[in-house]
Amino acid sequence: MAKPSRQRSGIARGRGAARRRTACAFTLLELLIVLTIIGILATLLIPVYGHLRARAQKVRCMANLRGRYVGTDLYVQEKGSWPQIFLKNFTTGEDYANAWIGALEPFGIERRTWICPTIQELLHSPDYNNPALARIDYVSTGFDDKPTSPHQWPRQPWFIETGDVHGNGNLIIFTDGSIAETNNVLSK
Repeated sequence: MAKPSRQRSGIARGRGAARRRTACAFTLLELLIVLTIIGILATLLIPVYGHLRARAQKVRCMANLRGRYVGTDLYVQEKGSWPQIFLKNFTTGEDYANAWIGALEPFGIERRTWICPTIQELLHSPDYNNPALARIDYVSTGFDDKPTSPHQWPRQPWFIETGDVHGNGNLIIFTDGSIAETNNVLSK
């Protein structure tokens, strides 16, 4: 009687091994379900990724404005007046941009911080390091040459973004260093 039980256990072991091999494989249906779930999740996350990217560009743009505020304030403290750079004194926009870039570069304002990342993307990333293609995406409010003029009014804009690319108006930085969007300021 010992022999038949050994055969049965041998057969059972053989079947169990076969079952274990098939249990590790995925069926086509299971793979299709997993791919469908991944596809649904991807379609849900793509708009979120786009929104996060736009928000990151806006934050970078605000950091550019904040850096410009600090650099310009250092300029005013050292030179005793607002940079006397006006568009009417230049024949091209590139010359005007290079004048502003040159004036504030010693105060830590690099050429790349004059460029809004969203506008750069919309223009298909032209080479802004080339002085012949220089541009500035933030324009200055002109002040006279008195040392107190830039700080005279607390809500006087210092720099305004040239394009409404962030969805709620152009970004503005004020005398006190606060940043707002034009639609929020004009509605008040």
